[in-house]
Amino acid sequence: MLFNRFLCTSFLLFLFFLFGCASSATLPTQEVEAFKVALTTLKKTNVAFNEDPCEGSSSGSESSTINRWKDVVTCDCSFASGTICHVTKIRLKENNLQGSLPKEFVGLTFLQEIDLSRNYLNGSIPPEWGVLPLVNISLLGNRLTGPIPKEIGNIKTLTSLVLEANELSGELPSELGNLPNIKQMFIQASGLVGPIPISIDSLAELKDLRISDLNGPESSFPPLKNMKKMETL
Repeated sequence: MLFNRFLCTSFLLFLFFLFGCASSATLPTQEVEAFKVALTTLKKTNVAFNEDPCEGSSSGSESSTINRWKDVVTCDCSFASGTICHVTKIRLKENNLQGSLPKEFVGLTFLQEIDLSRNYLNGSIPPEWGVLPLVNISLLGNRLTGPIPKEIGNIKTLTSLVLEANELSGELPSELGNLPNIKQMFIQASGLVGPIPISIDSLAELKDLRISDLNGPESSFPPLKNMKKMETL
């Protein structure tokens, strides 16, 4: 009887420790603040600005939150033995956002994906994003203006860049040729001016390039001899 009671107590303690650790994972205060300011810049309304968007996430390597941010914010809560989270993905597609792109995303230092497609966002693309470990950027169908920052070429982890259907200006920066892992680049109908930089030929991993509807005088397409994996042009 005593042994059975010991086993039962031990099992309950194990469950308490297991689920207690899972629920205690939190986002660092500075990242909560960066997230809050970013939402203000985006003009995201009807949210609790002081809450931790990772609250309720499991301590696994990556999971969507189980609170109001489910399917919007993805967190990685594998840090510090499952007690620390970091935001890795933000998806706010078709949210009727009417603000601007937040430079404050730079405070989310583990951010890999930004998807703000089909909103009413205006202003320019923040050059500050160039220091983030982004894999996917999708700003399709907004009202963005200004040039593509040359700093985007610093994001060596980037595999997908979608900027089509905006009101951008200026020429395509030659720094776009510095993206060694880019596989998909959609820039058509974005308001940009040609010519297409020769440096784009160095994108050996690029499979899908959509770059039509450039403004300005007609110019020849650069050679694509190094783009061996190209499938759609």
